[in-house]
Amino acid sequence: MFKRFFSKKREVEIPEEIKSQEKSQPVEEVIIEKVENEATENEAVENKELETEETKFEPNKIDWLINDSILTFIPRELYMHYWDSATEKNLQDPSWQNQGVFFWNNNEPFERKSLPAFFENYEKKLFVFNEVPDYISLVSAKAIPWFGMPGEGDKYCLRYDETPITIEEANKLNIINYVKIVELNYDNLGILNDRDNYAFLFNPNEVQYQNQLFYLNGEKISLAELYQKKKLFVLSVE
Repeated sequence: MFKRFFSKKREVEIPEEIKSQEKSQPVEEVIIEKVENEATENEAVENKELETEETKFEPNKIDWLINDSILTFIPRELYMHYWDSATEKNLQDPSWQNQGVFFWNNNEPFERKSLPAFFENYEKKLFVFNEVPDYISLVSAKAIPWFGMPGEGDKYCLRYDETPITIEEANKLNIINYVKIVELNYDNLGILNDRDNYAFLFNPNEVQYQNQLFYLNGEKISLAELYQKKKLFVLSVE
């Protein structure tokens, strides 16, 4: 558990260019004054660039924070479905089916889903599975080319016998949990200490955990590197 956090440094204020107060000021003095001002401004810019570099959010600065975190790990695949509250619920309407029944892996490219282009403007709701009861099946099929899209993406849904189960029903049955990805920054590092509302997520099909070590593509890797490669996420669990 960590007891202190990094804080932002105060930005260097760049002084305004000093203007001549007297029009009759000698030319030599004006030139000297201008050169001095430019030097001051250049120094301020260099200091600001140095400050930005020093406060850059780098893996080695958060590695120990992640390692000392009390957050639990969730080895799950991350799924998503589209949602538009203005769409009327209708089990026979393909537009609603592709929001309330069908879902996708979160990293599935849009063009492989064969959906109308306006779906990209819909809300993207993320979720993970808890446990699928034996009487419910998780089924998938390849999206056929449609709407000028190539398709071939994996399209999922849940079924009881031959009856589709809506995503809303799956949530009520605690089959799924909605989550949100949280980007770490200097202002929210305290969430690494809040296991009641946050957790780490990694895809077990990509990242392996053995003997308290993580591996990616067969090679040992640190948590900070996994986070920077977007193979480890901080989740807010709803």
